[in-house]
This record gives sequence, structure tokens and C-alpha cells, in this order.
Amino acid sequence: MLFSSRYDDYDPFASFYDRYWGGVFANRYFDIVEKLFLARLHKNAGVFDLCCGSGQLAARMSDVGFRVSGMDGSGALIKLAKKNAPKAELSTGDARSFTIIDKFEGVISTYDSLNHIMDLVSLGNVFNNVYSSLKKGGIFMFDMNVEEGFRERWRGSSSIVRADHVVATSAHFDPEQKEGRMALTTFVREKHWTRTDVTIAEHCFTKDEVMNRLSKSLFRDVKTADSRRELGKDEVGRMFFLCVK
Repeated sequence: MLFSSRYDDYDPFASFYDRYWGGVFANRYFDIVEKLFLARLHKNAGVFDLCCGSGQLAARMSDVGFRVSGMDGSGALIKLAKKNAPKAELSTGDARSFTIIDKFEGVISTYDSLNHIMDLVSLGNVFNNVYSSLKKGGIFMFDMNVEEGFRERWRGSSSIVRADHVVATSAHFDPEQKEGRMALTTFVREKHWTRTDVTIAEHCFTKDEVMNRLSKSLFRDVKTADSRRELGKDEVGRMFFLCVK
């Protein structure tokens, strides 16, 4: 694999992401991943986990018999992912600018990773890269937060308080800019308390915008499914997209 620039905003709080959020998607949605994505691939197929985070989904896919490779912009997350998913081949890279030599039967990107792509041109670049990474007839599946999800979840504050660390979050969605921002502040106690501040941004694309960009990247047979209305999950505003090269 050959990579250029990368999205490394998660580096400062990677250990907290791994501990508190990394396994959430795999635990909540692995049955959907199996039903919609893995069931369409042959056993031992090559799967590429784009924006794999700290590797919990990669581990689950490896454990049920798939040859998993993965990429994330955060080197700190990849370091953790290599521990969580030791059977997977994992590297750092950026979804907007990567080239893969070997082709895969399936590419998957989950937990609203592609909402971190902040404009339609860059999203189109991601889709073009994925298309080039797939074998003919290969499957691409991903999910995104849509506006309903941003309005429901990207608001208010929360905190996690432990004896040796604190994680505080504050989220806001701007419907005019179509942008969600989450400020994270962490405190870690070693000899002294150390504070780190990070802001994570996501863009709210419409279903039609995403469908149009997939079509321009030559994907076909595009299908969508809403997490609550069609998949029976209790989470509002997460849309799944499934398409074919």
C-alpha cells in the first residue's frame, strides 16, 4: 500500500477512544455488517477496513474468517488496533489520498468515519479511491450520520470521571453550515494533572449528495438502509450505504 497525507486528529485522545468508544459500533452493529456485507463475500475474502480506528471491527471480521487489512489516519489508533486485531494488516494513511496495489472483494468504512470528510469534492476522492481498490463486482459498505442523527446526538455535554483521568465532551450541530463539532478535554494524572484539548468536526451530507457522488464514481446498485426504521436498531439518524463496483 502507498499512502500520502493523513487525518491524525484522533492521536491526542486515542487511548480514550479505544477504551470508551472503539468497540461501540462493532458491538452494536456487527450483526448488520454480517447480514448486509460479509454474507455477500466468500469465506476468506479480502476485506479493507477504511478508517479502522482502534481495530475492534477488524478483529471481529478476522475472527469469522476474513483476510482483513485496514487503514486509519491516526498513528496512535493504528498502534492500538494492531493489539486489538493482531491478525489484520494495518497501516496509516488518509482516505482522501491513498492507492492500494492489491484489490479487495470488499471495502467497509464505519462509525460515521466518512462524515469527517468535510466537502463533497473530497468525498468524491474517497469514493474514487475505494472504487480503484475493489475487484470487479466488489462490495462497498459504509455508514454516515445524517441530519436527524446530528440533531439528536451532537448536542449537550457529558463527562467520564475516574481517579486518574477525566474525559469531558461538548457537542454542537450547526444546521446552516451542516457541521457538527465536538470539543473534547482530557485530564490525566501521572505526577501532575495534564490537560489536552481537541476538537473533532463532521460534515452532514444529504442522502442525495452521497448517492450522486457514488454514481459519479461509477458505483452501481446503490442501496440504503436507515438504522432505526429499516434495521431495527435504537439509534436515530445513522444511514447505511451499500453499492457494487
